[in-house]
Amino acid sequence: MNEPIDSTHPDFWSTRYAAGKTPWDFRGVPASLKSFLARSSSPGAVLIPGCGSGYEVQAFHEAGYDVTAIDFSPAAIDQAKRVLGALAERIISGDFFTHGFGQGRFDLIYERTFLCSMPPSRWPDYANRMADLLSPGGRLIGVFFYGQQPKPPPYPLTDEQAEQLFQRRFRLVRSELVTDSLPIFRGMERWQEWLMQGSGGPA
Repeated sequence: MNEPIDSTHPDFWSTRYAAGKTPWDFRGVPASLKSFLARSSSPGAVLIPGCGSGYEVQAFHEAGYDVTAIDFSPAAIDQAKRVLGALAERIISGDFFTHGFGQGRFDLIYERTFLCSMPPSRWPDYANRMADLLSPGGRLIGVFFYGQQPKPPPYPLTDEQAEQLFQRRFRLVRSELVTDSLPIFRGMERWQEWLMQGSGGPA
């Protein structure tokens, strides 16, 4: 049976989870997030889109955050529930782009292997959705994938693409090389923090 080739559909990911082909699965929490949580003094509401196995859900929860995670792959949801146990109730089975998250906004949205899972044609939708879900002054934080990839996914960013994608609604306030990347991402990941600009800022 041929594997689905469109990474914007749940079956693409469910097939890979079912086959155990998950080279992006870190099986833990990256050091960059641990460092962020250690210096974060005011926990709030955080969203983890495309949460996969959901390891970071527990890390945010233990740091005092009100954490919500979402994924549209049933196989990923099942895996996350096995990983998280009692925290499985924090996971939503749904599409990040269309799910109704209620009236509240998030103080943080955590990115890891979500943006690079989708083709660049979807990236403007990603940036707009992030801005819509974040509180003014909130931050899009996490691990972003930069460089060249001959056979995506993953789909890497360039610096020029990142600036074009985020400059209207966000400002980059922190960027550093990730030191504990998995082999397929090594040397190409950066921990970044993008600050949401106020609604009255320049377009």
